[in-house]
Amino acid sequence: MSNSGAARSVYQAPVVEYVFDRTGAKSHEFAWAGLTRNGPYDRSSFAKKSPRILVAFPSPVQSKVEFFLRAFRDGLGTEFHSYSTGFRDLFGLVGVEFVLCPVNVNVGDPGSPQKVYRTAMEERIASGGDIDGGIVVLFDEHAFLPGNDNPYVQTKALLLTLAIPTQELRLSTMTAEPRNLQYTLQNFAVAMYAKLNGVPWTVNHDKAINDELVVGMGVAELSGSRAHKRQRLVGITTVFSGDGTYLLGDISRECSYEDHADAVRESLLGVLQTLKRRNNWLPGDTVRVIFHANKPLKRVDIAKVAFDCAKAVGGEQNIQMAFVTVSHDHPFSLIDKNERGLAVGKSGKSKGVYAPPRGTIARIGPFTRLLCVNAGKLIKRANTPLPTPLLISLHPDSTFRDVDYLTEQALKFTSLSWRSVLPAGSPVTIYYSERIAELLGRLREVPDWSPSALNVKLRWSRWFL
Repeated sequence: MSNSGAARSVYQAPVVEYVFDRTGAKSHEFAWAGLTRNGPYDRSSFAKKSPRILVAFPSPVQSKVEFFLRAFRDGLGTEFHSYSTGFRDLFGLVGVEFVLCPVNVNVGDPGSPQKVYRTAMEERIASGGDIDGGIVVLFDEHAFLPGNDNPYVQTKALLLTLAIPTQELRLSTMTAEPRNLQYTLQNFAVAMYAKLNGVPWTVNHDKAINDELVVGMGVAELSGSRAHKRQRLVGITTVFSGDGTYLLGDISRECSYEDHADAVRESLLGVLQTLKRRNNWLPGDTVRVIFHANKPLKRVDIAKVAFDCAKAVGGEQNIQMAFVTVSHDHPFSLIDKNERGLAVGKSGKSKGVYAPPRGTIARIGPFTRLLCVNAGKLIKRANTPLPTPLLISLHPDSTFRDVDYLTEQALKFTSLSWRSVLPAGSPVTIYYSERIAELLGRLREVPDWSPSALNVKLRWSRWFL
């Protein structure tokens, strides 16, 4: 592919800037550097200035847990510049209180570790005091137990029922050398702040109309194996404003595979009606609704369902609609023969050879684009295969047809993941939806689990990070 005069087949999208205040004046090309320099996006409005965090851990490793918690809260010192400032000062908090909950469990103990964890945490919570978040430390051997035997699944179900978001931490990760631990602490701190309803950052965005919503949809088929009939499906939606601000998540009811279109329709109608009230859409307002999906569902045109919902809710508004499919599964590759990659240490080898720069967009059709999201420093090793671009496809019935704008927006949304300080491989509209679906598939195995709290008390929370 090549460019000729005004006809440009390949171009470079503008660099995504991370934004750390509502005016957009505080921004940076890199998330962590911008965060340490400017503080989080909502520093002045964040409500939980002194959060209480429940920490459940095996009692034989209490000293190691206490070292990690001190490092997390106060930082590792100037020697380790990647996490020299701790969680408290970095996010402008007054204090962080850890409510310790030792669990009398060891690797070789007979019995069920999940029951011991759950009992200990129930007793500690019942002793009094509000809890804003939870950390569950597990032996590696317990972290990978299947289904209902996994202590994290059990404790997450318990805490989510009480509207308390929680974070898992394996012992091997927690006890890493400080030179490696500093990078883990970066991701851990960002995810914990987001779970406490904080907003670490957004991205630069030019808002040209009254209101813009980006709705991501994902599904989880919850059958026992590939040989079983698909009996249930959970429809997931996550909603962001055009500037990347997370608005809410919604979980549709469980349903039979044949009825999943009705479940998605019911979920989308509820989401759009909630946002119409919250954003105070007035008659005549221009509202743009963009739907992201990872792949079409068989036998059902979900785009038509989404368009029908938007028209039904926004009948008094001027609704611009776009349905965008973002796919990893396609036959295309992009190769830049001029790209020599980046040197890896002193080995003499290079990583990312022939990989087009992040943000490279190739126009391969009137409604399709290839988008490169993984290149340069994001590639880990010299022997990493050539990254596959995302295939961005616009549904032909869309009334908003600026495919380049939609592709650049998808690139920006890969930078909005608060699970890491690095961009995600997919827009968070889809990435978060898939994460929710994965967790729900695990939580449903807990006998007394109910997802009702997720659609009520935790609807505005990033509990799934």
